[in-house]
Order: sequence, then structure tokens, then C-alpha cells
Amino acid sequence: MIDASTFAISYNAFWHANTPTCEHFIRRLNLNGLDRMHPPMPPSNTTNRRALIAEYAFSLFVERRNAQIAGSTFNKEVAWLDTVSRLAPYAIQGLDIQSELSDEEEQEVDSLTNRLELFFNASRPIVLRPQFVGCGYVDASEGDVIFGQTLFEVKTVERPVRSSDIRQTITYAALNAASNKFDLDSVGLFNPRRGQYCMLDLEQVCFEISGLSAQELLTVIIQALSSGEISR
Repeated sequence: MIDASTFAISYNAFWHANTPTCEHFIRRLNLNGLDRMHPPMPPSNTTNRRALIAEYAFSLFVERRNAQIAGSTFNKEVAWLDTVSRLAPYAIQGLDIQSELSDEEEQEVDSLTNRLELFFNASRPIVLRPQFVGCGYVDASEGDVIFGQTLFEVKTVERPVRSSDIRQTITYAALNAASNKFDLDSVGLFNPRRGQYCMLDLEQVCFEISGLSAQELLTVIIQALSSGEISR
């Protein structure tokens, strides 16, 4: 079994066959399709622990918002322990998740968390870390945020948008279509480090990358996952 992210990144033969215009769409998106909410964060010396900083900032955002919703007290330690738990598999690859954050790292975490809170404000209903039911050999998977009726993937990176980012949101949308768990009509990307975002009508983005309607493309994905016959 794999998760939705792995399917989006690894199965290029399937995606190239069924979303042949995705790369062209991504080029246009990076050129003039992104909106800006904040200026890019300045360069820093925290490259070696960017994954830790990004995960901790998102966990802090989640814990703060959950505490607000529940009317309870925010516990920063819970966010840190959740971060360490989620990143434990990467520790064997050399990611340092044990050392305390430096002052510069703390500042980056605070900035990213604040940007997440400003973007995902209280103006719409929100679901944090939504769980999508598995389908075929793609296991149950966790998204980032459903904000209103938009599924957002948060990418806290310095790079531009990649096709795998869009594929990941579309895979979540397909899993959701199979279970009909959430009411979604659009997908989006938010990069708090670059200060950019996009919100894309699901029908439009499916047509742009495949020439198919949303129902048709999501059905193709669901059928492929269910059959287990997908080439890389």
C-alpha cells in the first residue's frame, strides 16, 4: 500500500498518459497564475532543517486553531511532539529532530505559523488534516486543509509549483469522490515561505491537465487505483 503523495510523485507513466497537458498548465501557473499574499521570506541558514521548521509551523497552526475551535488552552508541547512523531522516519536519513531550535529557526517557525493563520482565517469553515478513505492499493491518506469547499495543499518550500503538487490534490479529490466524504468544488496550493497561493476550480483544472471533465478524470484515477494495474 502507498499513500496519495507517493502515487502523485512516483507513477509518471500513468500521469503522463492521463494528464498530458499538466506540465504546460504548471508552466502557465508559475508564470502568471499565482496570487501573492506576502513577500517571499528572506534567505536564511536553516536549509538543513527546513522540513522540521515547516512541519512544526504547520503543527503549531493546527493545534492553535483546534484550541480556538474547542475553546481550550493551546499546548505548544503537543505540536512539538506531533512534529517529532511525523518526522521520525526522516531521522534515519539524517534529519536532526532532537536539537532545540535556534533563534533563527524559531523566528522562521513564528513567521510561517502567522502566515498560515492569516491565510486560513475564520472567514470559512475549516477541516484540518482531513482524512481520505483509501481506494485500491492507495491507503487512507491525510490532506492538509479543507477551507470552505477548497482542498488546499500546503507546500512550505522555496521552489515553484510542480506537477506533482497538482497531481496530489487531484488524487485526494479522486479518493474523496470515491467515498463522497467532503463537499469539494476546488483545489488550491499555499506556500507560506514564498507567500503565494492559487485556488483552482476542480472542473477547470481537470480539463486543463487532461481534456476531461472532473468526473471523467477522477473516475479514471479511481478505476486505475482499484484495478492495481498502473505502470510507473
